[in-house]
Amino acid sequence: MEILSPWAAKAIATSSVSGANSVSFNFEGSLTFTLFLRQATGSDAGASTVPANSVAGRMVGTFDVEVSTPTMRMTGEGTAGWTLGGTYDPATETMSIAIRSSGVEAKGLQTPLGDATPGKPAAAPFSATFNWGWPAPSPDDPSTVLNVMAPPAAAVIPSEREVDLAVVHSLPQTGLKEFQHLMLDLKETEPQTITQTFQDEAGLGTRTTTWTFALIPQFNIEREDRGADGRHSFVSTDSISLRLAIPGVTIPESGWASLTSWRVKGMGPFSGSGVPDQIPGSMTFAFRPNPGARPTDGSIVRNRPLQYDVSAAFEGIEQHFILFQDDIDLLRQEYIDHGEGVVPSRGDCVAHPFDKSFNVGNYGLVVDGGMQGAFDRIDLEFRKGPPGTLRVVSGFRSPQRNKASGDSHPGNPHVRGRALDLTSDPFGADALEALYQACVRAGFHAVCEASPGKAVPLGSPDAKHVHVDW
Repeated sequence: MEILSPWAAKAIATSSVSGANSVSFNFEGSLTFTLFLRQATGSDAGASTVPANSVAGRMVGTFDVEVSTPTMRMTGEGTAGWTLGGTYDPATETMSIAIRSSGVEAKGLQTPLGDATPGKPAAAPFSATFNWGWPAPSPDDPSTVLNVMAPPAAAVIPSEREVDLAVVHSLPQTGLKEFQHLMLDLKETEPQTITQTFQDEAGLGTRTTTWTFALIPQFNIEREDRGADGRHSFVSTDSISLRLAIPGVTIPESGWASLTSWRVKGMGPFSGSGVPDQIPGSMTFAFRPNPGARPTDGSIVRNRPLQYDVSAAFEGIEQHFILFQDDIDLLRQEYIDHGEGVVPSRGDCVAHPFDKSFNVGNYGLVVDGGMQGAFDRIDLEFRKGPPGTLRVVSGFRSPQRNKASGDSHPGNPHVRGRALDLTSDPFGADALEALYQACVRAGFHAVCEASPGKAVPLGSPDAKHVHVDW
């Protein structure tokens, strides 16, 4: 499995050569790169494999340049691109990268200088485009990553004009030779500056190049208090714990955590807010839902879920973790809303389709306290009496559904899946009495009801079913 860690950076470079032949160059741009924390293979058959802990990326930006020689002065601006490749050291959480120029477009003015130019020298516009042949790594072909990491070949410069060569030689890291690698600490939140000094490729003199990178990681929000099952779900009594994660970086040992700002907002009706609703400067965030008044009047449809938007932000980047009750926790929430003494666990809530008997709604789930086993025992006894078929009128009812049925006394066994309302086909007073006796013989508490929760004496003409519980 590939494990990737994407990053961005604000990049600034200055490069200069002083003396009779002077060069100054200023670059501002953006850098994007990926750490391959596990080996990666391209999607095409036979594609190369990128080793674990490899680095590959692309940098683009704009520059201004000034070149002065005894015979020419040039000022210009343009865009430039680089590819980079390198390695990541998981022990120190640093990376070593080599930057290779891949192309530049420039335009500006060139002014002749010196005694060979009679009168007032005239400035002439110029434009130039160069490509050095190190393309940006392709996500579909990891071999391009390996190419970037390899030492550069000889560069191809498609012009012998002095102005073109001046532009090329003004660029830091042109790729005309192997340059030293740059070391970046991924734990460092402050801009990192690297200065290189080496002999200019054209022999103009000693070049000093300074790179400044302000790293910006792409981070994740991970939940700590629940596993993969229902990772984004919850009930209102949960304490929800989240943490910031940057793959490849041990955040507690870095400066990233201190920059983080957390916030939680309720979404939709009944959600209210979180307590606390925000916290700065921490890699972790824990809160308790603080919902508004929840519906408890009874309903034959499911409730609206609680939901929250938790966000973490730093350095202009914001990530969101949406908490949204799934059906299991939405069912469990009803027990909390109605003040039931025991809230079923997620494992207690089992899938069961609506069948208007064991599950009359409001969810495709039930809490099953042995309904099928109880039915089978009663059915066995019922078959010893007059001919007829045993039928379930109602089994499990969620608290909201139970309230809507009119049978809402505390501790109702229907909300535990430990009760059945039964009738028989054909229906009649004798059949209902036989059913009552079958329930008693099977060892269950039984009572005749005219409607859910409304008991009537055995033999009453108002009796519609027999309620049994255990």
